[in-house]
Amino acid sequence: MEKNSDRKPQVEEEEIASIQWYGILSTCQSRYPQLTSSRTSSWGSVEKPLPSVPISSKTTRVQTCLAYVRAIFRSLGLNLLVYVLQNLLGFGLDEIPKKAFQRDRLMALLRSTIHILPFTVALGEVIINWRGYYIGANVNGLNLLQFAAKLHEMAMQSSLAVIVFGYVRHVVFSGNALPIGALLSGLQLTQVSYLWSMELWGIVAAKIPWRRKVAVMTLIIVAVLLASTVGPSSAILLIPNLNYWPAGSTGIWMNVTAQDLWPSRLDGSNIPGYCLQAPNITNGCPSSEWESISDYLLLANGKIPSQLRSPFLVSPYSVPLTGQGSLRQLIIQHHIYDNETAPFDQEAAQATTQQSAVADALAATSALWDIAVQNSDSPFYDQRDAVQSIGAGNFQPYTLVSCGADVILDQTDDRPVAFPIPPGSSPEMLNRANVTTDSALAMYAIEYSGLTRSEILDTPGPEWEYRVKWVELPENPFNGTSIGAVILQPKMNETQEILLCNLAAGWGSSSMNMSSSPAASGTDVTSSSLYDPESLLPQSSDYSRRIADSVVMFELPQFPQRKISISEGWARYLDASIPALNTTVIHALMGRKLNGHDDATSANIILAGLLANGLARTGFDSQLQGKMRTAFNPKLNTSIPDGDFWFSGKGDMFQVDAAGSKDWVKLRVDSSVEGYAFSTEGFAPKLTAAVLLIYCALVMAHICYAAVSGVSSQSWNSIAELVVLAVNSSSTMQLRNTCAGISQMCVFRSPIRILTSKDFNDEDDHLELVFGHVDESVARRCRIQENHEYGTMPLQVLKSSCCSRCTARQGYSIPADDGDA
Repeated sequence: MEKNSDRKPQVEEEEIASIQWYGILSTCQSRYPQLTSSRTSSWGSVEKPLPSVPISSKTTRVQTCLAYVRAIFRSLGLNLLVYVLQNLLGFGLDEIPKKAFQRDRLMALLRSTIHILPFTVALGEVIINWRGYYIGANVNGLNLLQFAAKLHEMAMQSSLAVIVFGYVRHVVFSGNALPIGALLSGLQLTQVSYLWSMELWGIVAAKIPWRRKVAVMTLIIVAVLLASTVGPSSAILLIPNLNYWPAGSTGIWMNVTAQDLWPSRLDGSNIPGYCLQAPNITNGCPSSEWESISDYLLLANGKIPSQLRSPFLVSPYSVPLTGQGSLRQLIIQHHIYDNETAPFDQEAAQATTQQSAVADALAATSALWDIAVQNSDSPFYDQRDAVQSIGAGNFQPYTLVSCGADVILDQTDDRPVAFPIPPGSSPEMLNRANVTTDSALAMYAIEYSGLTRSEILDTPGPEWEYRVKWVELPENPFNGTSIGAVILQPKMNETQEILLCNLAAGWGSSSMNMSSSPAASGTDVTSSSLYDPESLLPQSSDYSRRIADSVVMFELPQFPQRKISISEGWARYLDASIPALNTTVIHALMGRKLNGHDDATSANIILAGLLANGLARTGFDSQLQGKMRTAFNPKLNTSIPDGDFWFSGKGDMFQVDAAGSKDWVKLRVDSSVEGYAFSTEGFAPKLTAAVLLIYCALVMAHICYAAVSGVSSQSWNSIAELVVLAVNSSSTMQLRNTCAGISQMCVFRSPIRILTSKDFNDEDDHLELVFGHVDESVARRCRIQENHEYGTMPLQVLKSSCCSRCTARQGYSIPADDGDA
């Protein structure tokens, strides 16, 4: 090599030290002494000897500890901290040969630390939601929880990428081939479009063993789907839901039998005579609070009484009723049929209300629950609302009334009387031979021979008032009828206009709820709904399906389940006299009839409401029974209901004598509170919990494999590392014309391996990406060895990267040896 006297070579000592760190310096010294000898002869006099670094045992221990720390930090993606730490300790200023993979259980477990945080949080979310945990009425920092859910999603996606890379490296380290799309799969898990990319489908088209193909495809697809869903799943489980949550359950007893509380026959024998006349009417009389029906008519007519201006009580279809300690709702609906439901009366009305005695018992239980919650360590005292509910075993009255107009010409009118067909009865329940359309009623009717028109005219009361005559209609042919009624309208001339009404009633299975929400103005208000209406729908008609979401339903024989037969003696208590108004209940209500409708519509509403109200007062004097389980409260220095026992669900809070209570009505009260809680209630939390459990299963499988095998690696976790590996690899014709992009599937389905290759001195190894098919014996011989360091560079790279850079600066050229000509 010729020396240029005007230009002295000045090879920087840092570059020479870098070559020595790679382990290539000795080779360069033997083949190119002018690069590494002391600066003599052609390079001039010696300025400084090459550095030598003695290695002590202390240095080795520090490097070992640093390797473990580096493994933890790299697994967490904190490569920058590794670099800073190395600089502070004076190690690792240059790249050194590295182990592509190693067998060390401790190292393998340390490299799995990336799973700890996302796995622990995910499993914790599932456990706390599965077990359920009530927080309270309010939760501070919900936005922070959303932010935490996003961070958790990113951590789980990184964890999934490690799992995919772990499997890919397992295949690669065995010398087996994978398509190029699988090699980069861990970097594309967050892109759903990867599922229909050529990279993924190149795996399907690749010529590799089908078991390996199925395994890698399954893992990648599951990982992509998990990477897309673990974030929303974590957010759903991490952020508490505002809902109603269980807060205890107990059985309650009432000192009344089921037959007395919900009788199938009412004859009025147990009703005091004073219930026929106000102001003697007490709350237990059938016609008590008849004024509520008047209020309903005023509501329907757009006139709201002042006592109903509370936001809760004003309703287009209900008015309040009171018990001994509860507030109930009388619900009335009319115009429930349409032309498709002929032959029923389109203006028929139906009504229902909660049983007064049951509502009072529920109110008493609610008050005791409020006391018990103060004697408990549970957080249920912090709630937006507390609801007590009775479900199975409870019944309440449901009524349905249909009236049709007729006229009596005079005392000699001997035409037969016809009543509307029993409302709510299915056609199969009726004898069609008895149904007629020839009556004066504008609907299907059944003639009744047990009543003459002259008997109707003999009904007591002034002719200028509305009067009512109760008629017990036989079950055959009036199947489904409870009682009949004839309302005589005020007489205006020689003829007498009448309304012929068919009243149906029954006890229907219903749930009852009592809320202590502030919206109820501090009053415990009961509401009700059909109990398990879905069980009725398969056998019900279109009418039932239309009102399935309603709180009122009447369709025999499905609902109500227990029919009621009513005598004239009991029914007469519905029309008590009102001396203060010098009239009767029927006349007072009919005088406030519904605007824009005929008298028949108003009669439907009035009779349905009166009958439901009267039936709900059956068993009015029965009360809650039993001795409460108590616990001493040191703050109050007295014993109060044991809240912890109530909320634990270990048993009933009320203790009764078994022999004395064997015929009593027993109901179960379930308590719930409104607030924020963790729970798997509903479909979405269950689905998201399943997603996170699948993720946890993958993580556990990966950790167990690392712990048992001890094999781990952190090579090629980033795009930069894969690019550097590709740059250090030999080029291949299979990648021709791909420098500006890839458009054909053949490239993505080409098998690729990472194999070892000898350096130019046949002593040191480096790693290369090898495209195309390789003989299996060669692949086995050149596969990556565990705990072996790789990193030296081939001669061609050395010439272009180091030596040519030096000579380009100094004006020298490097002669080629025989193998590099």
